[in-house]
Amino acid sequence: MGRLAALAPGSLEETEVLAALLAGARVCLDRRAMEYRRYRRTAPAGIYRRCLSLERRLREMGVCVVGTSGR
Repeated sequence: MGRLAALAPGSLEETEVLAALLAGARVCLDRRAMEYRRYRRTAPAGIYRRCLSLERRLREMGVCVVGTSGR
């Protein structure tokens, strides 16, 4: 999530997602792919906020997270 949000893909899959976004394609992720959410109650607040920030950046880039209320 972080590498993609920083426009620095580290895998073939991340490269494909970035290429799709640059081509204007709609990219959707299942909300369960956002694994950090499982640790909301136990993660240090700063780390959790950073993850939220990275997710927000992905949404700003055009990534759609399926299974959320749109927030």
